[in-house]
Amino acid sequence: MGIDLGGTRIKAGVVENGRVTARSELASDSAAGLGPKLAALGELVDTLAAGRTVHSVGMAMPGIVDRRSRRLTAINAKWSDATEIDFPAWAAAGWGAPLIIENDAVAALAGEWRCGAGAGADGVVMMTLGTGIGVSAVVDGRLLHGSHGQAAIAGHLTVVAGGRQCTCGNRGCAEAEASTSVLPGLARSDRRFATSTLATVDAIDYSHVFQDAEIDPLCRDLRDRALEVWSALAVSLVHAYDPEILIVGGGIAAAGDALFAPLSDYLTHYAWTPWGKVTLRASECGADAAVLGLAAIAEAEIRSSSRPSRKPDDSTMKVSCFI
Repeated sequence: MGIDLGGTRIKAGVVENGRVTARSELASDSAAGLGPKLAALGELVDTLAAGRTVHSVGMAMPGIVDRRSRRLTAINAKWSDATEIDFPAWAAAGWGAPLIIENDAVAALAGEWRCGAGAGADGVVMMTLGTGIGVSAVVDGRLLHGSHGQAAIAGHLTVVAGGRQCTCGNRGCAEAEASTSVLPGLARSDRRFATSTLATVDAIDYSHVFQDAEIDPLCRDLRDRALEVWSALAVSLVHAYDPEILIVGGGIAAAGDALFAPLSDYLTHYAWTPWGKVTLRASECGADAAVLGLAAIAEAEIRSSSRPSRKPDDSTMKVSCFI
């Protein structure tokens, strides 16, 4: 059972034999805390399981995860109580199942790496563009986690020196400059907002920006500025992690060629890759990426724990797709 705690929606799915066979969603309501949501989330899991045995519960969290204690150690501007919750105890009490916890961007990449757009490669970076900006990397065939679970959390790389204040405390992070969470504020602070098509929509997101960019000057400028930020971040990721494949996922990736063509052109002109050109791909697993990744990680951990002669090092463990 995989649970992906997104900034807007909580997505849950059943993975059987490497395929998502059932899925459902809840509104996140992250400002209210995660504790009050656990009962509803437990009911959702029970409904999806439909009487079947739950062998493991995976949770993908938008924060810094201690994979050994299986706890969330830090999170920004969401679920302020989540660092105090004993998730392994929750899973054990509800289903008698072990808990796998992972950063959401890492889980999504695990799914794409083994079951989607990054399959077969030893060097992959994924950039997830949505409510926030998530980044994760596979280098030399291993998912990066780092000494404190913070490796490759590159949505907080600085792309504008002295730029907008970010929830992490830094200024000019990619997430603070061009994510869906900051877009309404960017739009409303512009003097053209009152006459923009964005003033007529209930929830401002980048789908409206891309849709009206050719007829609305504010949408055009917001689109172009965001493309600059995402492209600059993409080049930095190529230089930092030397991937064969750069995957772009998240809700904003639905813009299609309007996003991927400028990104590809920017990478061609500005990424220093004397060996050739990094392959740019859209996510293939979509909303199921993190759930599939959690299942693959859980399968690898369960298999490793069944081998008493070999102590697993889960910081460098390879996972395998079992489709």
